[in-house]
Amino acid sequence: MKRFALSLCILLFCAGPAMADGLDTFLNNLNVQAGADRHGVVTSVGSHFGVPYSDVELIMGTTGSLADAFMVLQIGRWTGLSRDRIMNQYRANKGQGWGVIAKDLGIKPGSAEFHALKNGDFGYSTDRSGKGNDHGKGGASYSGEKGKKHGGGQDDRPMPTGQADGQGKGKGKNK
Repeated sequence: MKRFALSLCILLFCAGPAMADGLDTFLNNLNVQAGADRHGVVTSVGSHFGVPYSDVELIMGTTGSLADAFMVLQIGRWTGLSRDRIMNQYRANKGQGWGVIAKDLGIKPGSAEFHALKNGDFGYSTDRSGKGNDHGKGGASYSGEKGKKHGGGQDDRPMPTGQADGQGKGKGKNK
């Protein structure tokens, strides 16, 4: 019985930190893979977000890592904010972590997106076998809803650089 109790304590002691650092583990794995196969992983991330390889490289050049570039694109997908706006927030708060940055950009603590952020569960896998970490939920792994998209039919891709906050040059009527 004592061995069982000791084994259980060791298991819980080791599992607790492992569950608490889902985001850190995900981001570290992404950077390790980028170190081993930069072109392949950058291509994969670009494909995941539907952005050109050159855009991922540009963001990486500014943030310094593929993991941070991934987070810029992911937060852009969730919020619909421009990359410029996300990058400004990143520069101002990068020492405080992605949770603070996400919260400052409108992702509410307790929301499905915030839980996905903390767990490092983005429907993207650093596993090169082609299996995602979306747990069979149709790519909506952070929502718990099978395949349903969020955003009321809006395009969930990040806006191209330079189109910040809806300041387009359309020919619509002034009201």
